[in-house]
Amino acid sequence: MRLPAPSFLLSLFLLPMLPAQTVDELTATLAQAESLDDEAVGEGGVKSATYRTFEALRDKATKEQLLKLLEHGSPIVRGYAVRALADRKEQVDWLATLRRFATDAAPVKTFQGCILSDQLLGDALVEFARAQQLLTDEQWLDFAETLVEAKSKLFAREWALRNLKFRDGMLHMLRELAKDGDGPAHVALSRFCIGKDLPLLVAHLQRDDAFGDDTGFLAALQHHDPSLLPVLVALAPKARQKLAAGSTPQPRAWLMAIAAQQSAEAAGFLAAFLKATPADTPPHRDVVNLVKAAVVPYPGAAVFDEVRAELKRHARR
Repeated sequence: MRLPAPSFLLSLFLLPMLPAQTVDELTATLAQAESLDDEAVGEGGVKSATYRTFEALRDKATKEQLLKLLEHGSPIVRGYAVRALADRKEQVDWLATLRRFATDAAPVKTFQGCILSDQLLGDALVEFARAQQLLTDEQWLDFAETLVEAKSKLFAREWALRNLKFRDGMLHMLRELAKDGDGPAHVALSRFCIGKDLPLLVAHLQRDDAFGDDTGFLAALQHHDPSLLPVLVALAPKARQKLAAGSTPQPRAWLMAIAAQQSAEAAGFLAAFLKATPADTPPHRDVVNLVKAAVVPYPGAAVFDEVRAELKRHARR
């Protein structure tokens, strides 16, 4: 049997005697890290050296030291300070803490499982806070307002505008942002369904690059005022161009906005759009699938019976 080398045995004997790293030393090590790692990373799902250093810092630092590290020059250290406070379930004003990162656009690499991504630190921490449920629903609205008011560069700002119903107190700011061409602000503004804001939305839909993103269509989907249908229908040639190029996200939102009208006129257009799509062209399958998806949310709406019949005919081709 092969015995361990004497030097290896000596290292095992001396290891417990080696002085533990100080908080400053652990912080300095993390400041040199290349990524903000989760607990299990890589194909083997193991703890990286960076994560083990974080664990040591989390277990050794005081609450006051961790709070101070929220201001550290390294985004990796700032990110791990937030995680440490959450892991230890410290009594922290999490809304105030996250607000400190509402404009933290420092670039970082995040390592989650086998995925290494480029993010902004603020976005990485918002994702972490959501996963850990650090804020209540009302606090998330407070934080969303902070993102908008601070003109944050984080993706979290766009996510909030696209997905949350803001309070009435934000209406004026959302309207001004929409006037300046802020697409996600149009989506947020449309949730109020105010008639006098329709001209803003119409102008957004009629811009040359209406299919450059889906914000105009998502806004129309929320508002679904009948006066929007002619504006949406007029965009059919541009939708055809997108579909011919193999791009479906914006046409999908466009068709959903039309179906949201739930009117005979909207149904007639959808059926006609299907009929005008030759079965021997590449976009045919996409059009069939997109129109089908557009009417799925309205299973009991008899107004779409003609569309469903047309879908069956195209499915047999």
